[in-house]
Amino acid sequence: MAGLKKVSLIKIITLLTVTLLISGCWDRRELEDQAFVQVMGIDKAPHNQILVTFRIAIPSKAGLGQTAGGGGGGEGSVAAQSSLLTSVIAPTIPSAVTLASGYVNRDLNLMHTKAIVLGEPFAREGIARLLGILTRHRELRGNVFMCVSEGEAYKLLEQNKPDLEKSFAKWWEGVKQLQSSQAIHPGSLLQDFITNAESLGIEGTMLYIAVNKEAKNQDPAKLRVPPSFEQAKLGVKSGEIPRTGGNAVEYVGTAVFKSDKLISVLTLTETRSLLMLNGQLRRAVITVEDPRVKGRYTGLEIKQGSPPNVKVNIDRDPVLIEEKLSLEGDLLALQSAINYATDLKNQRMLEAAIEKDLEEGALSVIKKLQQSGSDAVGYGDYASRRILTWPAWLDYDWPTKFKTAEVKVDVDFSIRRTGMLGKQPNVWEPR
Repeated sequence: MAGLKKVSLIKIITLLTVTLLISGCWDRRELEDQAFVQVMGIDKAPHNQILVTFRIAIPSKAGLGQTAGGGGGGEGSVAAQSSLLTSVIAPTIPSAVTLASGYVNRDLNLMHTKAIVLGEPFAREGIARLLGILTRHRELRGNVFMCVSEGEAYKLLEQNKPDLEKSFAKWWEGVKQLQSSQAIHPGSLLQDFITNAESLGIEGTMLYIAVNKEAKNQDPAKLRVPPSFEQAKLGVKSGEIPRTGGNAVEYVGTAVFKSDKLISVLTLTETRSLLMLNGQLRRAVITVEDPRVKGRYTGLEIKQGSPPNVKVNIDRDPVLIEEKLSLEGDLLALQSAINYATDLKNQRMLEAAIEKDLEEGALSVIKKLQQSGSDAVGYGDYASRRILTWPAWLDYDWPTKFKTAEVKVDVDFSIRRTGMLGKQPNVWEPR
């Protein structure tokens, strides 16, 4: 009995000791004492400084209903009304956070930052000095969305007024999701960009974002048709979509880097070709001209049937790169009365036209990357497997070899579904 009492006493003393040790709240951070940054913009400033723009959430206004005039992305944008936009010049991001806390009246918290937008002039000069800060900061997460804005970042953040979302955090999550559902941008994250920037076998990419100056024009009759549309190509990037109304900010296209410097920008069509080549294309809707009726278009939803098969022959000069792509798709729209549903001969003719179109698009993108000296596809990763040591790989100088490499792309495309119609209605075709 005495032994049981002794054991119980020891348990009680242990429990009290543990309770005393874990009950401290000396390092707590109250929510109402913090200001959560949703988006951060970075531009260059005089005397080697940076201009840091913060979009800070105002929780007390987050529940506001949509006010009048919100349909055009203007004063009625709930996301804009429920946040504070401020810019400050500082030597580094941490010092900008310190300075902003001096007038925001709260500690700025970067744990919930969804995106970092870099001004194009700043990105073209090089962002190496910024990357070290972004990776060291304990509050910034690796899945922060990385973007480059046309012009200055602070101007874009000023004009970004979402219509459908009540917070910028939710808006940026929706933008990120469109990489997999629509393939309109590369969906680059901070951790991915830094990994690629440090590699000699692949270059980093970011989303290209811009303000459409024509969006405020409410007269659709004044819209101009981009020349690429007439060839069934969506050769536009952010800021060039022919449309009226809505949020003025667009997020279509890819900013391609060489090391830490922005080197070129890819259009929507080129972005899809890039995603197809590096195996990141999950779903995309494409348009090709009908192979049997000139001036009529066919719409398809495509996806990759299997990962790309890439071979890089470094034993010859120039280097030979061969890539085989397997894709499949479903018919979505036909403007002609040609029977592509049950006529296998017609169907194969359409598949061949799609294969040719995709191959030409892929080779065009690769040529553009070679001219800029940026291997954004990642062919260098395949070449490095043939070289045994890191010093030998450094001496091989892949960026120079990539510029002059001979590239061959072979696309195998199969139509999986032709829709609910076995034949186009004849009334759709002029008699």
